[in-house]
Amino acid sequence: MADEMRLRPAVQQDLDQVVFVESQATPSLRYLARVFDLFLNDQEGEFSVAEMNGQLVACGKFTVQADGSAWLEALRVLPDYQGLGVGKRFYQRFFEAAASKKITTMRMYTNISNATSKGLAERFGFQRVATYRGASLDLQGQPSVSDPIGFEMVRSPQRAKDLLMPHHQQWTGFVVMNRTFYSLTPDLCVTWAAEGKVYEDQIDGSVIALGARFMPEQALHIAFAHGDMEHWLTFALQRAMELGVRRIQCMYPPSHEDMETFLLGKGFRLDDYDCIVMEAVDC
Repeated sequence: MADEMRLRPAVQQDLDQVVFVESQATPSLRYLARVFDLFLNDQEGEFSVAEMNGQLVACGKFTVQADGSAWLEALRVLPDYQGLGVGKRFYQRFFEAAASKKITTMRMYTNISNATSKGLAERFGFQRVATYRGASLDLQGQPSVSDPIGFEMVRSPQRAKDLLMPHHQQWTGFVVMNRTFYSLTPDLCVTWAAEGKVYEDQIDGSVIALGARFMPEQALHIAFAHGDMEHWLTFALQRAMELGVRRIQCMYPPSHEDMETFLLGKGFRLDDYDCIVMEAVDC
């Protein structure tokens, strides 16, 4: 059966089957219907599907990040076709795409307990480089908050670098939006400054990076925060209420114990599992 496998670019007509594949492969993590057009129209990356005997059985996305690395995501395989080499074929294609684009670093994430996903990545030379924990706050029923004084959007790329890069080690190298793990690099700081995702209070030195990679109507993601916790969280709550989103999400290294204690004290609930970032270099 593996000999009859074919990978090809996704097309608009694949939407229903891709959504079905996701519903069967990851029933508790479903978002492809909302980002299908975004993935399909990504000119730098690749959105692929796999067919076996003419049936669409899997999908996977190769995304180029701001620092020139690749992010591998949304790899979904119908349960009946798992173990038949479909995932391996996608990884082979990811390496082919990386080579054609002269990309030397690729990353992906998985549930810390997902031995199959982790093992597949390791088979292709990926190594675990970081662990992150998620916490979220449901905003339904939350009282309104006053607009905190002092926060201003950081538009200067150099200023964004000066604010975020000194905390690279504390955040163990990555910042997260929509479970997309971005290497905290100067290039990312430049991109986020241009996108209006970095804010600071010059009086008390508080800094926050927040927004969404996609589905901004679903959640506001705190990707980075430093300084007065009460202050930056109040700002995040205000922004979320202005945007009308349902919840605030934050992913952080478990070693950032002060962050976890603070968020839990404010009513955030931990995700059911931690996530690990896996990386392959010199691809």
